[in-house]
Amino acid sequence: MQPKKKTKKHPLLPVLAGSMLLIPFLLAAGCTGQVPADSRLNGTGWTLTWYAQNGTLSQSLALTKVTLDFVNYGQITGSAGCNHYFASYKVDGTAITFGQAGSTEMYCGTPGVMDQESAYLTLLGQAKTVTVEGDRLSFADAKGTTILTFIKTVPPAQEPLVGTNWTLESFHTADAVSSVLAGTTITAVFGADGSVSGSAGCNRYFASYNITGTSLSIGPAGSTKMACGAPGVMQQEGKYLTLISQAKTVIIKGGSLTLADAKGAAILSYAKEA
Repeated sequence: MQPKKKTKKHPLLPVLAGSMLLIPFLLAAGCTGQVPADSRLNGTGWTLTWYAQNGTLSQSLALTKVTLDFVNYGQITGSAGCNHYFASYKVDGTAITFGQAGSTEMYCGTPGVMDQESAYLTLLGQAKTVTVEGDRLSFADAKGTTILTFIKTVPPAQEPLVGTNWTLESFHTADAVSSVLAGTTITAVFGADGSVSGSAGCNRYFASYNITGTSLSIGPAGSTKMACGAPGVMQQEGKYLTLISQAKTVIIKGGSLTLADAKGAAILSYAKEA
């Protein structure tokens, strides 16, 4: 009869067995080496640093600033370097998809700006995964190749609503963002006395307002009665006065002011007058 062989237990086996029990838990929790995105993205702002071009990453143009703001769960906006853009997005763990981007339709003549803008918006639509590491954000395409990288934007000091001269940059509707007509300027100044006034592009307007926290209500606007003959100016004025009366929420980020409607959708975007 052959003697029984003794099996020697490895001292690490109990530890390894315990570790194996943890692995399914970590995977179920999404611990895959990348940061689950949605809770980390909502409310953050980013500035483009590199973008894919001809098979390599190219640095963004120094004379432009391309930005990406996650303004609400499922919504993004920002500057593509010349035009303002907006789109929807969905996140599932580290997977991300962006809807078709809409934008204003200005033309910027500085060499390279429009080409970079077109490339950026195209690449945004090709993003399939997102990685957040500290103050760095990157998107990769379906092959896992990094196509866009950003650095977290340090927000400037917030301007006060009251007393700041705000100049309208864009109108938001259900399916588009449009810029102010060339040759016209629309403004708003919120006074400490509860009045808001400015230029509607042709006529001066005035109204009362109330604000509590970020909740806003603006009374019916009155205005002067001049007629401006340039095409579209009076229609734009009517649109503006209608939209400003629908404002229910104030959002200020640095020198940018957004008025949103009762559903939280942006309707008017302003910038501090330079």
